Amino acid sequence: MAGALIVIEIAAPKVSDDALAVLVSACTRAARGAECVLAKNAPDESPSAVAIVSLQSEDKMRVEVGVRQGEHDSWRTKDFAFLAADETMDRWRAVGFAIGTLAESEPEPSPDAAPPAPPAAPPISPVASPPMPRAPRAAPNPEPGLRLFVAAVGVFGPGLDQGPWRIGGRLGLELARARMPFYFAVAGSAATRVARDPHGGAARWFDVSAGPGIALLGSLNHSGLQLGASLLVERFDVSATTFDGASDSRARWLFGVEGALGGRVEVAPDLFLVADLETDGLSAATDVRVQGYSIGSAPSFRFLGSFGLRVRLR
Repeated sequence: MAGALIVIEIAAPKVSDDALAVLVSACTRAARGAECVLAKNAPDESPSAVAIVSLQSEDKMRVEVGVRQGEHDSWRTKDFAFLAADETMDRWRAVGFAIGTLAESEPEPSPDAAPPAPPAAPPISPVASPPMPRAPRAAPNPEPGLRLFVAAVGVFGPGLDQGPWRIGGRLGLELARARMPFYFAVAGSAATRVARDPHGGAARWFDVSAGPGIALLGSLNHSGLQLGASLLVERFDVSATTFDGASDSRARWLFGVEGALGGRVEVAPDLFLVADLETDGLSAATDVRVQGYSIGSAPSFRFLGSFGLRVRLR
């Protein structure tokens, strides 16, 4: 096939220029003398082969190669099922090698083989769209329209501006459209100070938050970084039991905003370790006193950390 031309059409969204360059280079190396080009860059001449690369699902791809053989065209198909850990460039390199190999492959005819049937398709002609007729394609495996993740994490950080820290837990949901970096999160948490104050005071926080986020690095289905912003509603209450047995409690509602920078590490398919660093801005600070003694203040701006597990349900 020296001097031959292989035209590649990509039926997949948002493929980077670097990945396409790796694909074309690998194809040209495997084709042994043929030149591989993308359909959008193809010259105005008849190709010897046309390749169609389609994305079946997030980790599955299909390659269909149509090759001119004498007076008829033959189609060859190869399916790829990649692992989640496979690098993007390695995937496209493997696809490129497959295209070059399939375009070069010419099986030896059997001595008893019947003459080839007359061509059923028109000859190849140089056009902007794929210049060869397409083979019938199997329907791609449908991906869920929405992805659902559930996270259960521990929350820790300063409680009041003095005294023991607070510790608690949070349960959250994330919804995201397939192959989109954006998501919407809803979460609820509860936390308390690690120990009571020497004056008998105990502080508790109950939060509900909701807001959007974006995957900064990596797909939401894999390891990476993400950034979220939420509106926050908090109930803050303090109860105290004094040495003489008297008890009382007070509570107030606060509103605010929350920003979170999080990291996720995939430890098994659809299972992640997650860690977040959060900053909250609340509508007011709260001074806490027990029997006239100040046991601290809940500031209007604070930092929190979280660590736990996240699982993809669909």
